[in-house]
Amino acid sequence: MMEAVKPDKRPLAEVAAAQVFYAALGQETGYFPALWHTLNVGHMLAIDLDRICRKFGLSLAEFNLMGALRIERLQQLRATDLAKTLQVSNGALTDRIAKLAARGMLIKLPAPGDRRAFRLDLTPAGAAVVDGIHSVLPGESHFVQAVSRLPASDRAVLERIMGELQGQLDRHFIHVHR
Repeated sequence: MMEAVKPDKRPLAEVAAAQVFYAALGQETGYFPALWHTLNVGHMLAIDLDRICRKFGLSLAEFNLMGALRIERLQQLRATDLAKTLQVSNGALTDRIAKLAARGMLIKLPAPGDRRAFRLDLTPAGAAVVDGIHSVLPGESHFVQAVSRLPASDRAVLERIMGELQGQLDRHFIHVHR
């Protein structure tokens, strides 16, 4: 039985207990803290962002799609590129696009030079919703507030490490949607 631990130290104590437990079973546990914390932070982040998105009438998945479209790029994303970027199937993307188009958040336009393809643009209403969500994140997102309290050097290290992990994992997941 674990003795009382301060709430801010509880995640570290839980990981230490889990490592001891699984090591006693002969399991490798060197990866365990990173896995455990990333899983839990990712779950809390999704809940945090979904709570904010719901105030604007969107799901987190819809906000993610619209946020990707909101970014100005040299070349517009095709639907297949967008599916890869969002790590979703073409079918899931098609369903989200249809729902958002029906709500007036985005429009499908024919792609120049390819009658089978189309491009996606946010409507002014869609852009306003994305911008509205981004504007409240510093004041309403517990994740954004927690990250903002980290020293700048820690934020830079976190960004670098998470970017490297995403880059390594992208190789194993993006091809699934081709």
